[in-house]
Amino acid sequence: MTDLMKNGNPDQTPDEPANRDLAKPSEKKELSFDEKVEALDRFIHFEPLIREVDYKTLLFCETRRNLSDIEEAMASFPEFKGATRDQFALVTELVDHYGLAFFELDAEGRVVTEADKDGLTENEVDDLVAGFAYETTEVGRAVAERLDPHRRFAELVEAAPEREPLYRALLNLLRVKRTFAEVDSYVRGSEGAMVLAQAGVGGMQPSVFVDKLERAGVLFYDGGWQATEAGIEVLDGVRAAA
Repeated sequence: MTDLMKNGNPDQTPDEPANRDLAKPSEKKELSFDEKVEALDRFIHFEPLIREVDYKTLLFCETRRNLSDIEEAMASFPEFKGATRDQFALVTELVDHYGLAFFELDAEGRVVTEADKDGLTENEVDDLVAGFAYETTEVGRAVAERLDPHRRFAELVEAAPEREPLYRALLNLLRVKRTFAEVDSYVRGSEGAMVLAQAGVGGMQPSVFVDKLERAGVLFYDGGWQATEAGIEVLDGVRAAA
């Protein structure tokens, strides 16, 4: 077990799970709930390449998960191909930014508390801790709600209602993977140009709309542009069960 995982939380009570936050206590400033929400939200938006991976990880961990299960789930996310760090590093960052709580588990899968460690040597603690698990915090749940692609798309439309037909036309086009050249050709073609004219944005570059849809979590790039699962749900007016 690394020294990083052995750092305790000074605000943790004896009945709480050990090592809920991997960051060193001395490096943490006590924040209010709302400040933590804003800090996590800023962190996730800071790096667009992993934004959707972070969001999906928060959703996946609403039920407490073992590290191995999280790593497997993250590897299955289409957006993970663009990640610049491995799963453990991404999970640790979410812990450091208040989005996930960290738990140590014994061989039976029970949470190891600080009280369980009292009187044990370092080697005995290492023997006691058999695995790790993570669970989305209330802060993480609040940010995940903000990041819901259905919500982000609705906010995008609310900001410029006249563009909704174009957004939906692009999502429909991108039910299948296409190159940006194909997207550009469509937007500049007769059908796309008509929608642009109706929206009053004939002078804007197609990349602007693709970027806005990607930021809303309804498009992703994987050797070509394609609607996400949430994007298809938005297009079809349905929503997957939680």
